[in-house]
Amino acid sequence: MPSYRTILTVTDLLPGRGPQDVETAARTAVTASTTLEAFQIDVVRGRPRVTVRFTGADDADARAVHGRIIAGVREAAVVPQQVLAKVVGGRSAPVALDA
Repeated sequence: MPSYRTILTVTDLLPGRGPQDVETAARTAVTASTTLEAFQIDVVRGRPRVTVRFTGADDADARAVHGRIIAGVREAAVVPQQVLAKVVGGRSAPVALDA
């Protein structure tokens, strides 16, 4: 089963929300049809970045998971940038979101 990454830049937490809400939202968006492989929060160029690595049956399945992750995290924080990528040979290859 292919592996994918959702990479989100998070700027501000919404009122009453904390970092744990961002993590919970990102982790719970990965459902029974997929497997959470890794979860990571980094600071890149002074901005928090959330990376969720998961398996998916295909690109369409990955797009659905990506959408759920974004929707969930946006309930806790502002997400100005997002990328969905397929992991190919250990590297990220962007996946078109409009297919």
